[in-house]
Amino acid sequence: MLIFILENPNTYIILILYMIDCDTEYLLLAGENNEPEVFFTIEGEGEFVGQPSVFLRLFGCNLTCKGFISEDAPYGCDSYISWSQKNKLTFNQLFKLLEDNNFIDHLKAGAIFKYTGGEPMVRQKGLLKFTEAFVKKYDFLPRIDFETNATITPDSEWVSKYKATFTTSPKLTTNGDPEEKTYKPETLKWHKENKSGFKFVVQTSEDLDEIWSKYVKDSNDINIPLNRIWLMPCCGSRDEHINNAEVVAEYAKQLHVNFSPRLHLLLWDLAVRV
Repeated sequence: MLIFILENPNTYIILILYMIDCDTEYLLLAGENNEPEVFFTIEGEGEFVGQPSVFLRLFGCNLTCKGFISEDAPYGCDSYISWSQKNKLTFNQLFKLLEDNNFIDHLKAGAIFKYTGGEPMVRQKGLLKFTEAFVKKYDFLPRIDFETNATITPDSEWVSKYKATFTTSPKLTTNGDPEEKTYKPETLKWHKENKSGFKFVVQTSEDLDEIWSKYVKDSNDINIPLNRIWLMPCCGSRDEHINNAEVVAEYAKQLHVNFSPRLHLLLWDLAVRV
């Protein structure tokens, strides 16, 4: 913190400037074997599927997704390492990782900077500081998109200052967590008003009834526009995707909403670090 005192004949003005110490400020990132999940790939789901992206996977989540357990996804959550193993990196250590892997160049060229998890909004305060330090250090604003479960309302600065977008993935009853944790109408309305995308993992036709009653024609006045909805198959492998995707695509056709593949599973048969 720097303090400046400006004097004129009639008054004193005190300016307090808060400096971000990039050697002490840090983020907790997911990743096994002391390898943080920071990687260059293409977006696999939702509105920006197929677009080059630098993923920054934050540690920690406020949900379990235990209802998604399958033979090929034994933990339920498709990115279980986001809550099983953490790596503490200072901002400067993270900057070095981004530079050493040429990720800064990818971001300058227009790749999405994907803040994901787990649930990245759990780390919102630190992410705001990190983003401010990033912009000051590299003198450009990256294209930021969040992957979020839409249970924590974003700070207004994400949109007003950093022009961030949000790819939400609200969790239905089949995710296995109690509704008081998964369903936050005020946060969902914030996302609708800010034109976020809404992805829903679909297992059965009952999921469609829940989407309509709680998100589209709902009593809380969320009322997501159909063109902002993407339906995805519940799957943890390429084989499960092939087996489950066709019926979900048919649901999307019937309801006039978007269908999203889970492209990383189709291409690499992996859910993380691809």
